[in-house]
Amino acid sequence: MGLVKILVVLAIVTAMAGYWLYAPLPPGYSPESRRQFQSMMIGIKLIQLLPRAGAFLGFGTVAELHRSVVSRLMKSLGPKLDIEGLTTNDTVFDGVPVRIYRPSGPQGETLPGIVYYHGGGFTYGSIDSGDTIAKRLCNDTRSVVVSVEYRLAPEFPFPAGVDDCTAATMYFLSNAAEFNVDARRIAVSGDSAGGNLAAAVSLRLRDQRFPIPIKLQVLIYPVTQTLDMALPSMVQNRDGPILTHDMMPFFAAMYLDGREDRVADYAANRHVTRIVREKIAKTFLNLEKLPKEFLEGYERPAYPDGDEKLWAAVKDRLLNPYHSPLTADSLENLPEAYVLTANYDPLRDEGYLYATRLREAKNEVTLYNAENGFHGIVSFVEMFAEAKLIFAEITKFIREKL
Repeated sequence: MGLVKILVVLAIVTAMAGYWLYAPLPPGYSPESRRQFQSMMIGIKLIQLLPRAGAFLGFGTVAELHRSVVSRLMKSLGPKLDIEGLTTNDTVFDGVPVRIYRPSGPQGETLPGIVYYHGGGFTYGSIDSGDTIAKRLCNDTRSVVVSVEYRLAPEFPFPAGVDDCTAATMYFLSNAAEFNVDARRIAVSGDSAGGNLAAAVSLRLRDQRFPIPIKLQVLIYPVTQTLDMALPSMVQNRDGPILTHDMMPFFAAMYLDGREDRVADYAANRHVTRIVREKIAKTFLNLEKLPKEFLEGYERPAYPDGDEKLWAAVKDRLLNPYHSPLTADSLENLPEAYVLTANYDPLRDEGYLYATRLREAKNEVTLYNAENGFHGIVSFVEMFAEAKLIFAEITKFIREKL
């Protein structure tokens, strides 16, 4: 009888572990892609678990340990992509570390430029983790790419990241000729948190009336707000893959003010009062502007009344357009935009709503919703044929417009 109980417990534990480790891909992927993805996701989920276990045991905060684990992993893997003739150079722009990528070609040739900001929930990631995307952008668009090593939360919450990205971008625009780059043909781009930073830099340079305008903003599944953690895409895609609903409140709290004790409030939408929520639901978070298929099967959750004291403490940052571009009073006179959203991404709806607001403000906008895409898919451009097709759409736009 004792043996039977042990076997039952082992079966239950095994089933729970299998359920936790399993991360299905959206429809349309090849069997080989599914096998590769599943193997990789086991590692990713274990990486997500280790920092929480370490924090529980007192080895540091979740943010510190998560960044340490990811950083060590990236260094152990080393550069993922080697392109013949492509050169890199690590340097500093106005106090901000950057890596410059230049494609093969005649020495002294004047090229367009792209400033790229990596993703990572504002809390982890680096020019090393963004190396493959930066190299692909450089090679496939024949542009000089500047990848920015901006400061990370929670040690450096908002606006440190925006400040670094703005400073590096302004330096590049002002000194483009030094790098054989045409200053009239420079784009900003980023994925996830980096997409947020690209949008924020575009807004800030417009507001500061910087004399050299950005030509394009290329926003890859960008974060555009943290006021509502229960948009349809967040509910429908709460289990990912890659980005899950449980991860977003943590990233939001870390970037906003570095307060881990507020993560549960963000997860429950207690950081915004009912009156404010009703107001924004009629403006920049108006779900009626989403396509009908985005709303299929969605039931709006019962929102709490909200914590008045918490709202008072965070509202100035939550409504700052450089933190949450979707909340900007005006989106007029911004660079032409390419916005990529992914159907199986919790951030799909806020990206779509931002593109809609850009278009309503009379900006040129190309919006592409990858039907079988998920958050982070562009990072797998060397792994999945599906990711290659999506990335090809991005680089085609840049080549044609830059």
